[in-house]
Amino acid sequence: MDHSAIISGYSSYLAFAESTEDLIQSLKQAKQVAQENWFKSESIAEKCGITGNKRVAKLKPNNKSMFEHICDQVQFSLNQAMLDEHCLAEENVRVYLTGLGPRVDVIDYSAFYDHNDIEDVTLTKPVQNLHMAKKSQDDLAYKIAKKFKLKYNPPNFQCTSNSSLSAVHLAIKAIESGDIDLVLIINCSLMTTQDIKFLANQSMLDSAIVQPFGEESKSVLFAEGYCSIILESEKHRINRGLNSGVCLTSNYAQISSGRGNDAAQLSASLVKVMTKALEQANVELDQLCAIIPHGNGSEVTDKAEAQAIMTLLPEQPLPVLAYKGQIGYTTTGSGIIDLIIGHYSLCHGELVSPTGTAEIREKFNQYVLLNKGTVKHDKHHLLKMGLGVDGSIIAIVMSNRDKFVGEGDEK
Repeated sequence: MDHSAIISGYSSYLAFAESTEDLIQSLKQAKQVAQENWFKSESIAEKCGITGNKRVAKLKPNNKSMFEHICDQVQFSLNQAMLDEHCLAEENVRVYLTGLGPRVDVIDYSAFYDHNDIEDVTLTKPVQNLHMAKKSQDDLAYKIAKKFKLKYNPPNFQCTSNSSLSAVHLAIKAIESGDIDLVLIINCSLMTTQDIKFLANQSMLDSAIVQPFGEESKSVLFAEGYCSIILESEKHRINRGLNSGVCLTSNYAQISSGRGNDAAQLSASLVKVMTKALEQANVELDQLCAIIPHGNGSEVTDKAEAQAIMTLLPEQPLPVLAYKGQIGYTTTGSGIIDLIIGHYSLCHGELVSPTGTAEIREKFNQYVLLNKGTVKHDKHHLLKMGLGVDGSIIAIVMSNRDKFVGEGDEK
């Protein structure tokens, strides 16, 4: 028994699929996430200064609040982990909240200039959206703490693209320290107009084509969703009479956010972080079944990541599974979504190939697994990468310590 961090449970509710079961089945069926224009008209987009890709993948409207969706995700994860919600109130448990939480959309301010007397404030919905209650992130954390009787309010991680993966990295280190046995990570990825503007300013909406590592792709497909994941110490799991499961080992590096646009610097840093994570996990390259990259379709980071993978694997290409062109780029929660897919890949001994129609960069096409259906494998390790606009780089080695589902009892 040790203090390894094991994936115990997870859940997701995405624009692409409304559950983790639907996520895997939709990938197998080669479905593509539904897209729509973010702006109601081209004139509104131009007024906001957006001229690039305006297509997004939004959640279907429903009557549930953000807090209710979060509670659903927590309960689904607890159920899969075979844990009761009362366990979250223990001293050796931590809860992390990732994403940007409740926010005001900048486009609602435009209505305020035309409708700001008391009658308009009462009746005009965009003006109502400017109320302080609509953007209280501390209030969301408080509600979560009160609902689950937490010892501490969950801190809110805002690390751009790497928000959820940064929380996973810190959870792994907390469990490895021996002081924490259980960490719940919650993500809320809802978009606003200012998010679209931010991506445009980062040159991440510069093409209509969205294909990770695509020859002509210079854009991401922004997508909404909720997800959560529970990490548990191996000692705690074994004391509950459960098998070990999929263990996580992580390594982290921070470079200047400005250097994130320097492909050579970013590529070199990626190689160092990947190599260190593999060394920590005591895993050789030929033991990996695949790599799930950050790969989101934007030009600079995809180019750097492709170069890093080719440097790491000059003579033995591994399957690279890049799903964000198919399921969308779930803003601050994409890291957890990739871990969920990676967990399935390791437990079932099969890789579900992403689908796409765009041409892959010539020197990298031998690495990218695309339009190949389901591919069987017999490996027990997988490498996941994460990049943040803030300059954060994270590598996580996933290691399955159990038999494949079908070879014995499911964990």
